[in-house]
Amino acid sequence: MKKLFLWVCLCVPFLAGAQAQPFPTRAITLIVPFAAGGPADIHTRAVVEEASKALGQTIVVENKPGASGTNGALTLLRAPADGYTLALLTSTLYREPHLTKVKYDPLKDFAYILLMSDYTQGVAVRADAPWKTWQEFVADAALRPNKINVGVNGIIGAPRIVMEEAADASSVQLNMIPYKGDSEIVNALLGGHLDAAPLSGIATAYIDDGKLRYLALLTENRVKRYPTVPTLKEGGIDVWMSSPYGVGAPSGTDPARLRILHDAFKRGLESPASQRAMQQLNQLMYYRNQEDYRSYVVQTFAQEKVRVERLRKKGLLD
Repeated sequence: MKKLFLWVCLCVPFLAGAQAQPFPTRAITLIVPFAAGGPADIHTRAVVEEASKALGQTIVVENKPGASGTNGALTLLRAPADGYTLALLTSTLYREPHLTKVKYDPLKDFAYILLMSDYTQGVAVRADAPWKTWQEFVADAALRPNKINVGVNGIIGAPRIVMEEAADASSVQLNMIPYKGDSEIVNALLGGHLDAAPLSGIATAYIDDGKLRYLALLTENRVKRYPTVPTLKEGGIDVWMSSPYGVGAPSGTDPARLRILHDAFKRGLESPASQRAMQQLNQLMYYRNQEDYRSYVVQTFAQEKVRVERLRKKGLLD
């Protein structure tokens, strides 16, 4: 009996320790589904810098552009649910299933850790472009259907959607040209291969240098950095976009590990480096915790279904 008691005493601490394995004990991979140098990539790397310190392990950012920004989600489908593979998840994730057959279900296949930031988008043109306002831009487009080239990030990403909606509301047809990332779009725009593009924070430096300018903002309200630039809504076009991005993991990941990851990324999001990046990129803080993030996903998934059906009936997604 004494031997049994001694065995139990020795084993209980061992079993308790086995159940409470430390996390993380090695590097974590974070998939960013955009090309390096874009606004989401720049901001995410700033967040990761502080989050890595909080975790005591390196977070390796791996860029996988393409697939309309869903490569991160597709990677999570194949990854073990152990918290060591994460991905930046974008609004395309909730729209794509309503457009085409996809391999994932956004309501079942992912564990949502936290939302981080939202873009401030605007319709950018070169500084020497002939149009000074959205009204002048669409007046020219009305005379030249499908002749004005607009660069968009992804085939059916949020920028493409909002530009299709804006063009439809203005009764014009624009030639949408998809690119893998905003940095490619900026180069094409500056090089004269594009006439305009919906761009977020990556345009800020070029606007400040006098190389680009915004015709109109694609936000619901004017932004502090560009107080004189009107929104489309002010011009009678009831179109605006919200496209926040966050961090997710494979479904089934241990809730305790998700909490650790949430706390680390929240610390990174609130860090001075992250704040500086958002200010530089003219982005907004869009923090949501795990529960609120999931609620956002459920609501947005339903809204995107309605949005896609409306655009499809108009023949804008053919």
